[in-house]
Amino acid sequence: MTTTRIKVGGNDARVKELKTLVERDPLNVNQRFMLAAALESDGKLAESVKELAVCIEKGRRNLGVAHCNYAMGLMKVNKPEEALRHFDFAIETDPSNASFYLNNKASALTQIGLHDKARAIYAQILDRKDLSKETQRIVIKRVADMRQTPPKK
Repeated sequence: MTTTRIKVGGNDARVKELKTLVERDPLNVNQRFMLAAALESDGKLAESVKELAVCIEKGRRNLGVAHCNYAMGLMKVNKPEEALRHFDFAIETDPSNASFYLNNKASALTQIGLHDKARAIYAQILDRKDLSKETQRIVIKRVADMRQTPPKK
């Protein structure tokens, strides 16, 4: 099934279209990811995070991604402690993408002021054999940013 983007009416039309698609196929997690992204870009962050939570409940495939996306949404609504738990679920569920999930977990740790734990995770990521060049670049940049920005007291 292919969808065409409705251009008239802006993002409201896109949200409405995606809600209709999700109602027709409630187990399609990818449609829910798109709905959550559209809701977020429409400024409806709390509703977006709720959709990401449903992705975890309904998801059979892409469960690691669902946990990671939900955790990232939780970070945006200033719930990094809760997000940490979902990053761990993502790592357990989908270890093949652990470097990516660990990178986001370290970012959450930094957000709540646990810089030493974040640095330890960044070091762990850089030691991994399955590290992509893009993740390596992001980690190196974040470590450099941590050195430049003193921890909040």
